[in-house]
Amino acid sequence: MKIGILTYHCTTNYGATLQAYALLTAIKQQGWENVEIINYQPYSMLRNFFIRPIQPINKQLQINSQIFINLRKCLNMRKFVLENLPLSRKKFHTKASLKKHNQNYDLAICGSDQIWRIDSIKGFDSAFFLDFINDTDCRKISYAASFSDTDSLSDHQSLIHQLLKKFDKILVRDSNSLRLVEKECSLPAVKVVDPTFLINYDNLAVLPKLRQEYLLIYNQQSFTVLEEDFIKNVAKNNNLIIVSVGQINRIASINVVEADPKEWLGYFKLANYIVTNTYHGTIFSIIFKRQFTVILNGNKSNKTGDLLRDYNLEDRIFLTQLQPQNPEYKLRNIDYSKIEKKVQIAVANSKKCLFEAIAENHKSLVE
Repeated sequence: MKIGILTYHCTTNYGATLQAYALLTAIKQQGWENVEIINYQPYSMLRNFFIRPIQPINKQLQINSQIFINLRKCLNMRKFVLENLPLSRKKFHTKASLKKHNQNYDLAICGSDQIWRIDSIKGFDSAFFLDFINDTDCRKISYAASFSDTDSLSDHQSLIHQLLKKFDKILVRDSNSLRLVEKECSLPAVKVVDPTFLINYDNLAVLPKLRQEYLLIYNQQSFTVLEEDFIKNVAKNNNLIIVSVGQINRIASINVVEADPKEWLGYFKLANYIVTNTYHGTIFSIIFKRQFTVILNGNKSNKTGDLLRDYNLEDRIFLTQLQPQNPEYKLRNIDYSKIEKKVQIAVANSKKCLFEAIAENHKSLVE
């Protein structure tokens, strides 16, 4: 049986890259060896993740002083993908070229991340609903697909409903996506964990060679002055240096911008404390059982808040109105003996949903 996965894989975002790796690896570990990533790289995503960071001058006519650091990061991320993700023989940049793809898949999976987000940098792209797949020869499922913070399907509701009707199983990543499928499309769906929860990273992570204990920061949106003060307080009170991975932060003693995903994992694994405003930063804090604080931004509150509620970790959210009065507010230790059981149950249920859907497809092929 040949399986094709369509997801975000051509990116400099660590979470997106690792979720693609994790889903493919989890499936292969079950014995389904003939599986590959459909190498769809929309021009909009290439511009955002690979071209803009290495342009010498931006739209405001400012010189890009980080061009060489960003270039190394782009090359390191691309190297990881080429070495660790089996890609389809052909590469596709447009929906038109993708529809001409003679894929010969028995099962197509639209994978995790915000692939169904309507207002993302790529806009609405029906390819991520597998509209290019021949329905008569190939079955379709989703795993941990997300609409992110899309509030309503609006003008796309009818088309999305028709596309999702052709899926044998719809597995989504968060409660908002579950609501949109069930309420706006009147279709059954199941909420599952992000694929990064499905595998172990002991043999993948490259540990940093730091001798000092450190607080790790991983952010996509810049921190406010109040948030920076909180981070510096935590570091000072616990005798930790501040390390930033993925981008430069002015409050960090060490900035590791060009880390590849293996090195990124290593920094998370050994951190004494983590502060992040990202979804996958939160996930890997939980996976490696780290003490952490999450700074919720508006466009992250749906998915990250949903994740924290699932494991009763809402108290890890940075609350601006409380923090100035109580700088130790977020430093209570997480009891992972309680959290781990919840995670294990969620992971087991998610694997069951995914692997049963794959097995059902295989059964239909041999009957």
